[in-house]
Amino acid sequence: MPKKKQTDPYVCPTCGVRVEKPVKTWQLVSPLPDAYGRITITVMGSFECPNGHKWKAVVSKIRAGGSSVEIEGKKGVKKIGEEKEEEENRGEVIELDLSDLDEEE
Repeated sequence: MPKKKQTDPYVCPTCGVRVEKPVKTWQLVSPLPDAYGRITITVMGSFECPNGHKWKAVVSKIRAGGSSVEIEGKKGVKKIGEEKEEEENRGEVIELDLSDLDEEE
């Protein structure tokens, strides 16, 4: 049976009690960048509710690379720095007409 995706990591999945902060946190760095060349750093947390239940959950995600940083946490997604459009990173476009190539021969 697959686990249900929990929206708030600070709420106990067993009894529903809200916890203030995680007992322990650590970072996981993705080995491969995404399509935009950004590295994802996932901040995990180990939680314990007053009733004795323990669980692990994602606290936040940070996507860093290029000229921008994107932080995804419990308050939403925050972008620092602007991403440049693909047109700026694209090289010079050279257009050739096939009829011009036939005339030179």
